[in-house]
Parts: sequence; structure tokens; C-alpha cells
Amino acid sequence: MREVGVLEAKTHLSALLDAVERDGEIVTITRHGRAVARLSPAGGADDAPAPRRLSGKALAARFQALHESILATHPEVADLTWEDLKEDARR
Repeated sequence: MREVGVLEAKTHLSALLDAVERDGEIVTITRHGRAVARLSPAGGADDAPAPRRLSGKALAARFQALHESILATHPEVADLTWEDLKEDARR
């Protein structure tokens, strides 16, 4: 892994990207000696975390909790229908 300062990274960005793309090199960019960014190959699915999926039951529980939270802070919306909300949004 190579470390370069901000000025060097700015000046040689194209060459740094070539090295990352060609050799899979990881380049750490520093500012005043402190790491602030990293250039690395874009990679595939292994690099990105899998999207979090909730079961239907867990999703329903979250919506119920959200609904209860809204009603606790805004009880005036308890009797509103979707039609009421849409009409209000159009105003």
C-alpha cells in the first residue's frame, strides 16, 4: 500500500488511477500526514456489503413502531385518511 500527500495525488491522479486499475494497488491519500482517503479497485460484490433485507414480519413491526411514534407526537393525525393526506399535500 502506498501513501501520497494531497498535492502529489492531485498532480499524479491519472497515474495513481492507472496503478490502481492495472495492479490492484491501494493508495492512501494523506493530508498533513493523516490518512483522509483511499483509492482502491472498484471490485465486485465482495467489496460492497450486502443490502439489508427485513422479513415481512420485521418490516411490519417497524412500520407499526413508526405509526405509533407519529401518533404519540402528532395525535391530530389519528383520524386522517390517505385521501385527506393527499388533499392536504396538494394545497
